[in-house]
Amino acid sequence: MHAKQQKHQQMLRAAKRLFTAHGFERTSMQKIADEANVGVATLFRYFPKKELLISEIVIELIEQMMPQFEAIITSEATGYEKMNAILDTYIDYIFTANREAVTILENFEYYATYNPIDVEIMANIKNAYTKIGHSITLAIAQGQQDGSITLNPEAELTAHTMMNVFGIAMKKHAFTSFMPYEILPTPKKEQLQQVKHMILHYLKG
Repeated sequence: MHAKQQKHQQMLRAAKRLFTAHGFERTSMQKIADEANVGVATLFRYFPKKELLISEIVIELIEQMMPQFEAIITSEATGYEKMNAILDTYIDYIFTANREAVTILENFEYYATYNPIDVEIMANIKNAYTKIGHSITLAIAQGQQDGSITLNPEAELTAHTMMNVFGIAMKKHAFTSFMPYEILPTPKKEQLQQVKHMILHYLKG
């Protein structure tokens, strides 16, 4: 069993490297097998189709973030302080050694837009994403209960809109930061921090 787990991880690591460098569509199962130093038949025994390999990687990357968010949500901080910590965690995540993870997640969004994905596989990925979104919902709800967040309907819509923009800007930074700024302007860390402060301002109502 230990040898099987090692081979399983070996193939996942190879797939991550290739998906990061070339995207999902241009990475064949044969290329992954070659990168992992296994036969393509072996790869298909572990992952009968590429979507299963993609989904396992995407879910694993999302769930790696969850312990940080869970620690924030279960802390004794106010809801407002928790939202501040959650947004800081997002920013820190892309400005540390996580380009591979964010690039794969961004690639997946493009891939899923143009390629039909098995309903059950997509449901599992959606469930993983929902866990992170639930952390934000909980923090806001706790803030409204403890009085640290006071949202009127208009401010709530603005806050959620800005959080969506914040998320898009973070992914764009990780996905395009290797390009010269003059060619493809990329949000800087201080700009993301500024958007974070604007979101927190609206959460105050």
